[in-house]
Amino acid sequence: MRKAVLLLLLAAWTFPVMAQQWEAILSDTVSISSGFINEDNTMELVGYSGNYGAYFRVFGDGNYETTTFPAPEGKKLVLQTLTPLDDGGYFVSGRIMNNRLNDSGELKIMILDGDLNVVKEQTLQVAEGFLGFTDGAAAMDDDGTIVLLKTARREMPNYQGGYESRGVLFRFTQSGDSLNCRYLLADPPDPICYIQQIENQKLINDPYSDQIIAVCAGQGGVQSLLYFDYDFNLTNDFFIDDISFPETGPGWQCKHISHPYVGYWYNANAMLLVADQEDTDISANKPHLLIGKMNHEGEIIERVEINKPDTLFYAYGGMAYANDSTVYVSTRCHTEGWLDPYYPCVYLVNIGLEILGKVELWDELDYYPQTVFPTSDGGCVFCIKGNSWWVEPLQKVIRFSREDFNPIPCSVKEVPQEAIKALVYPNPAKDELNIDISDVHNLEGCRISITDALGRPCVDRFVRGEGNVLTVGVSGLKAGVYTYRVYNAEKELAGGKFVKE
Repeated sequence: MRKAVLLLLLAAWTFPVMAQQWEAILSDTVSISSGFINEDNTMELVGYSGNYGAYFRVFGDGNYETTTFPAPEGKKLVLQTLTPLDDGGYFVSGRIMNNRLNDSGELKIMILDGDLNVVKEQTLQVAEGFLGFTDGAAAMDDDGTIVLLKTARREMPNYQGGYESRGVLFRFTQSGDSLNCRYLLADPPDPICYIQQIENQKLINDPYSDQIIAVCAGQGGVQSLLYFDYDFNLTNDFFIDDISFPETGPGWQCKHISHPYVGYWYNANAMLLVADQEDTDISANKPHLLIGKMNHEGEIIERVEINKPDTLFYAYGGMAYANDSTVYVSTRCHTEGWLDPYYPCVYLVNIGLEILGKVELWDELDYYPQTVFPTSDGGCVFCIKGNSWWVEPLQKVIRFSREDFNPIPCSVKEVPQEAIKALVYPNPAKDELNIDISDVHNLEGCRISITDALGRPCVDRFVRGEGNVLTVGVSGLKAGVYTYRVYNAEKELAGGKFVKE
């Protein structure tokens, strides 16, 4: 085991209204898998550094230290899940494989104390007939025990690619002893129980049924909610809404929700869902970001979609619970046609599914989001990683304040026609800007966007309410010239320029 204190790099950004923040570059041989943030804003993260498993502790000022754990000679250790224990220690799971990330391998379990010393460790092999564990992983504390969801690979000659992945559920004590294990196989094959995809697995402890909910992908990538009792018996299963099957049934050609993240504002009726939703028309192939409320049977009962011309949105990096009314949502944006480069973006969303603000990291081209954490002062920390297939890319951790998201109030009201002074007024504007939308007869699905003189976005929100004047609070914008647009999915409905004094 070794510890090294690495350097903090500070960066100045060019986004409008940037408040204090920092950026830490971990290194070019580091990757983060998962973690959590403490009340003092210290982040506890696991992943790898070179061939070593790595634990990163990032402090509230951006300084950090890393503790590494060696792999067997000629192997690579990637730490994948991190769960705090009641005694102040940590339950860590990972994967040992040959020095290639796409290899299957053994399951590594470690119990660490608060100083990151190894209290107990063990290596688990896959069941007979399987090749090894893959990189899908999720863990949670279930009433004092640790539940771990993994995927394991086995050969299947008649299957596309020559193998398939199946989900595996484990239960451990907090001291690392194994209590139960179940491979999620069905006979005859159940399309839900094929946990084939390895991304975005999630475990939820349902307080209303004392069951475990696994959110994962089944056959053909169909996203599902699986309900298990304490002994891992499957008690219920649901497809997540908006499934479009070909006539032949589930398959790789279906267009449906992908990369789902769920769990916040969880109550007896619904939970928050973030995902990307591809068009059911296969030829369109244009995913957009979906933020919605989903009931416990996988039906989306309320939604808002982020779908801009010539832009592809993918739900990457998940959500961060800011408070009882707002969350941060991370996504990855492409130009249409799957073209590179792409860049990460974080949205600030309220419980009414309204977008209050966003930060687009245009300076971080070819970086994708890994995870996002809330800070105690209402801001967030964003972990991103460069995407380069031939070298290990940089891992960055960036802190933003809430002001960086420039949450701009927006409302619609009815004003007597004679009181409307211009298409946009006052101009210059100091605190509020009024936009005449008398000619916009249907506001459903309409949005207001404001960009600065360089074309950088300051706000992009839905227009809600009824009336003929849209009022936007602009006191948080810097002085300068801005462009506004009121638009829907089909076209621009109103637009122009104004001056912020």
